[in-house]
Amino acid sequence: MPVENAAMTERLLQLRQQVETAGLDGFLIPRGDAFSGEEVPPADARLAWISGFTGSAGMAVVTKDAAALASDGRYALQMRHQTGIAWHCLVTPAKQLEDWISSRIPGGRLGFDPMLITLASYRRLAEKLAVAGIQLVAVETNLVDSCWHDRPAAPASKAWPVAAAHAGLATEQKIARIRQQLGPGRALLISNPACLAWLLNLRASDLDFTPLLLAFGVIGADDQVTVFAAPERLAGSCSPAVVAMPPEEMPAMLDRLATAAGDGLQLDPASCPFALFHMLEAASVSLYQQPCPVETAKACKNPAEQQGFRNAHRRDAIAVMRFFCWLEKHLAAGLSLRETEAAARLASFRAAEEGFISESFAAISGFAGNGAIIHYRALEGRDAAFQGSGLYLIDSGGQYHDATTDITRTVAIGMPDDAMRKAYTAVLKAHIALARCRFPQGTSGIQLDAVTRAPLWAAGLDYPHGTGHGVGCCLGVHEGPVSISSRSKRAVEPGMVLSNEPGYYQEGAFGIRLENLLLVEAQGRALDDGRQMLGFEVLTLVPFDHRLIISAMLDEAEKDWLNNYHRRVREDIGPLLE
Repeated sequence: MPVENAAMTERLLQLRQQVETAGLDGFLIPRGDAFSGEEVPPADARLAWISGFTGSAGMAVVTKDAAALASDGRYALQMRHQTGIAWHCLVTPAKQLEDWISSRIPGGRLGFDPMLITLASYRRLAEKLAVAGIQLVAVETNLVDSCWHDRPAAPASKAWPVAAAHAGLATEQKIARIRQQLGPGRALLISNPACLAWLLNLRASDLDFTPLLLAFGVIGADDQVTVFAAPERLAGSCSPAVVAMPPEEMPAMLDRLATAAGDGLQLDPASCPFALFHMLEAASVSLYQQPCPVETAKACKNPAEQQGFRNAHRRDAIAVMRFFCWLEKHLAAGLSLRETEAAARLASFRAAEEGFISESFAAISGFAGNGAIIHYRALEGRDAAFQGSGLYLIDSGGQYHDATTDITRTVAIGMPDDAMRKAYTAVLKAHIALARCRFPQGTSGIQLDAVTRAPLWAAGLDYPHGTGHGVGCCLGVHEGPVSISSRSKRAVEPGMVLSNEPGYYQEGAFGIRLENLLLVEAQGRALDDGRQMLGFEVLTLVPFDHRLIISAMLDEAEKDWLNNYHRRVREDIGPLLE
């Protein structure tokens, strides 16, 4: 249960004083930074600083006498565990933060930092709050920053170029491709750093797990790309078509670039900060609000990127399989082990592989009941020891110079009971259902999500998160624009890399998730209406735990898939292992 935390209580009191001084009734605190990324640098971890919540998605509001935090079902348990008794924890979509705000400060003034909320989010929020007569008020200085006196410095890493063999296309080729979609004379504001990194074939270390340079950029009408970052950070890493400019010069340069563009400036409301839109709108720039064309181009991997995924997953499989071999021997010898120690050992096996940069996210290493916390984070000194029998869930990944990996396996520690084995096999059936699926071009993530869940539904089970997400190529381990979930209406396209990760979680007892990455590819003849049939190439090559599989629960087609998968693992990875 949440408890009182003196330090966190003091922070709330300080923030409420700032709210009062600013003449506001509340203040909005998003999880993201100005770049709307899932991972934020320590300098922008405002939500964690004020609430204690470290999940990758969420938003909070602090009023003069209350505080609320909202996040999705992945973090239902984590929110309760990490926040104090002063916080109301809302699990979306069943409970909405806007409804809580409307009930607390009807007719009030809600402050927000206009650089930390996208144009699309601002519009949705303003529309919902207007019903209760609530006014959104932009503040010049973030009120959390006014209280956060030991706030870390902003990142300032130096960029490095992506090898041509890994990128597949030169920067000039990528710019020409995007220009063709934009049309002549139109400039493009790139507000997603991952899109900028892909376009310019560069990476950096501004974040711990995602190799990005946190910066905005613009493709001008002359096809020159301006990156708003200190010039020394890009020195020697970019194409001659790229110019670096200090971030403080961005407002004036955006105005000049947009004015010089004969057809105005295009921006993506889903990632463009409200502050930038408001500035450009006030300058009477002709604006076009459309999804960023770089997003889809980046998501559909070219042949070199696809091969990079295959190569990286072979090396990653070696690391993961060595880890599981070590884990089994370590525990069999009766040696002690804690969740953080296990995660650190897996990271060390990955670090020994060629091309390794970093982990792709903080590993989720959960034994027994902790495995049921979907995005559990084991902390040294507060993590669980491996004691007795149970299930161990390890969700992890690596950033390599040629690709990004993400894999989850659940393994038996000691003697699993029948309930664990039945649930595991049901999750495996769901995993196989998606991996085997063939579908016509135009099929959406919603449709594939239902295909995956069907075997679990038949067993009376389900999971409170999406089935799959896009994965970047030495970029974000989660990327758009397509996912496999009940919300994704976008069509899955050839060349996309998506995760396949159904699960089941029994609170306080165990968690099960089985995740492979899949490459979407053309398979078989087209339908009579001309639509190409698509399917998946499985990229991840690590066995499933046979001790947890009830063979009688699998039909013949499922057994064939599993046997063929394990045969491929043995043939492809076996010779590479000592």
